[in-house]
Amino acid sequence: MTGPVVRSSGRPVVAPATATGGTLAVLRLAGEGAWEVARRAGLPLADAPVVATGTWHPESRPGGAPVRVRAARGPRTATGTDLIEIDLPASPDLVDLALASLVRCGAEPAAPGDFTRLALAHGRLDLDRALAVLALATAPTAEAAAQALARLQGALHTDLAPARDRVLYLRAVVEAGLDFLDEADVRAFDPVALQAELAALAARLHRWRSAADAVEVLPTVVLVGPANAGKSALFAALTGAPALVSPVAGTTRDALDAPWDLGGRTVRLIDTAGWLEAIHHGLDAEAIAVGRSHLQGAAVILACSAPDAPLPSHHGLPLDRTVIIATKTDLGSPDSRAALGVALGSPDPGSRTLQALAGLVAGRLATTPASEPRQQRLLAEAEALLETLAQRLPADELLAEDLRRVADLLADLLGATTPDDVLDGIFSRFCIGK
Repeated sequence: MTGPVVRSSGRPVVAPATATGGTLAVLRLAGEGAWEVARRAGLPLADAPVVATGTWHPESRPGGAPVRVRAARGPRTATGTDLIEIDLPASPDLVDLALASLVRCGAEPAAPGDFTRLALAHGRLDLDRALAVLALATAPTAEAAAQALARLQGALHTDLAPARDRVLYLRAVVEAGLDFLDEADVRAFDPVALQAELAALAARLHRWRSAADAVEVLPTVVLVGPANAGKSALFAALTGAPALVSPVAGTTRDALDAPWDLGGRTVRLIDTAGWLEAIHHGLDAEAIAVGRSHLQGAAVILACSAPDAPLPSHHGLPLDRTVIIATKTDLGSPDSRAALGVALGSPDPGSRTLQALAGLVAGRLATTPASEPRQQRLLAEAEALLETLAQRLPADELLAEDLRRVADLLADLLGATTPDDVLDGIFSRFCIGK
């Protein structure tokens, strides 16, 4: 493939760009046709890239709420497409009405990472800077945020894009030296100089591997299962983060997200709403889609099954990444498919049980290629190849092929040839408004 592609129906995408609460909400609308959607919805717009103010009723009724619209034409926008941001009072009902109105007028609810993916597809960001957006949004410390900001400014791409060009040049030199020695104007390469250059390239990749730890996205573990299966209680026990726990099914509506220490390794634990059943307790399609979307980038999926909320037999989860956990074992017989049982409702939930669960997940991560940080893996493979090649001179036909492999790894690292399924996994870890 020639480059990243936006996973989209071709319609513009819309989503809240601010968290709930506060006094001001910002909606973001971007993509081909965004301007036409905004006009159909009745938003005040100016033809030039300026701010327009007025009143807007999302249902085209008289009156309305005060609104401020910032609109700009692509490609000179953050996404490389038409981009419209709408400021309005942060009433949840008003925000829902506004989103529904824009969808009726032709927009599509944004999937996680869609706005950053638009920027990637239209050349406004490279893949490393797109990943830096995610790292910056989830940075646990000021140092990690500073590292992510440096990457967002394009440091890796600026350094490694010329390195890839140099690898391609060296491959051409090697091939010419092997295939055209009888040509008077073709000079064989100097093995000593080639060895020194390969070693220098390997050292450059090693420096980036050392820096990648601060920016690489944590492996994701996702809790799924029916409503009232004890997911939120397990999430709170594992992370120490607050979670709303209630006997009423369907209490959790949005995904919860917190770091989980596995005893030396930190992962990102996500608790999803109870969508994994035939009846979704009033969850709308968007909430269900959000729950499913988190599975794409998950290294491990913990499927919770309780005696009063059993996991369906045909759950449709990827078997290679799913571990079934029996919850509420104090209420009845545990699910026979479960790898481990927990009883968080008992007087002593048992730290050893939670430690066993952490060990189980850590063991799965150690054998799951998807859990290895992507940039670290690509950098390590390219570095190892270069180090091997530097020791394998004089050259043979395999050297040129191995140099092509190094160039391909760097192209994947920079996002020039990254497959769509890899991009899907990366962008599924973004929040909806990014």
